[in-house]
Amino acid sequence: MSTGTEERAALADLAFRIGATYAGRSLGDEKAAEEQWRDIGRAGLAAVSLPESHGGGGDMADLCLVVERLAAGGYPAPKLTISTAVAGSILARHGTPEQRDRWLPGIGSGELRFCFAITEPGAGSNSANLATRAERTATGWRVTGEKTYISAVDSSDVMVLVARDAASGGLSLLSIDLPDDRLALTPVDVHVPVAENQWTVFLDGVDLPADALIGEPGRGMRAVFDGLNPERLVVASQAVGIGRWCLARAAAYANERVVFDVPIGSHQAVAHPLAESYVALEAAWALVGRAARLYSGGGQAGLESNVAKIAACDAGLKAADAALQSFGGSGFTGESMMFDRFAYLRLLRSVPVSREMALNHVATAGLGLPRSY
Repeated sequence: MSTGTEERAALADLAFRIGATYAGRSLGDEKAAEEQWRDIGRAGLAAVSLPESHGGGGDMADLCLVVERLAAGGYPAPKLTISTAVAGSILARHGTPEQRDRWLPGIGSGELRFCFAITEPGAGSNSANLATRAERTATGWRVTGEKTYISAVDSSDVMVLVARDAASGGLSLLSIDLPDDRLALTPVDVHVPVAENQWTVFLDGVDLPADALIGEPGRGMRAVFDGLNPERLVVASQAVGIGRWCLARAAAYANERVVFDVPIGSHQAVAHPLAESYVALEAAWALVGRAARLYSGGGQAGLESNVAKIAACDAGLKAADAALQSFGGSGFTGESMMFDRFAYLRLLRSVPVSREMALNHVATAGLGLPRSY
């Protein structure tokens, strides 16, 4: 897959058209999300940023472009976050040749779906406090622990799980083929329009084969962040794209809606919040691009990815709020879908990493301030 100027333009247009196909559907519509995912797979978009040797092409900046354009068209694709950005990135950099051959082509075609299990009830995503343990056995690994807020366990084929290595105290990454009756699943009732169900996962002495290990035992921290930083960038790209969709809809409405003989967009009280949102989205998108290029160059881009995630989710939510206010009461109807997108953007401000945790990283890595946790 080439990603020159013309190719990027074609890629962007294709992603936008796929997103626009489902723009009238709720983000909680599982059928719409499933249909869109098939379109994404057929178009080859799930392979963007994966190694060319395994059917992929392009880099992280190209994947961010695809994600942003899908969302700007009106319907983001959360599965690209976990399958391509997280699992694909981890496997490309840390998987064995056999693991890459086994999984990367399926990720790229969209036929193989991954979920990622790091968050725990007592630790959140703070890797220093993770309690799930992986103990070496004669035939492989035995995993015991609990994970929560794990997306799409019920609709995934493979779970990548982060556990503490019992021998070294470091982190290990392990794969679990799904479904697996040894995992006890409890749904998490999330009152936000998302098509992927959330789960709490209990593992009580689950035995895994030796080749379930991804990377080196107890030395998985780098691999974890080689997945988490792309996750932040893809979520940031979603936020920018949805914010742009909201802004475009609001600008069109403000031009058409006439009250007291003039379009409401002629009033600065309507126009200025939309204009400020435009500025914020453009700035955030530039930060996403900078971080994505750094990651593609072989860096982790941790500071830059967190900066981009904060800026993009703030800007997207600001745009959605301004758009919702411009629509007035009609913004809360199913016809406009404006509140549907607003609620999703509010979720992105808190997950997959909270704004506060991202700011903690910026404070320490960017400013040299002491850790607060």
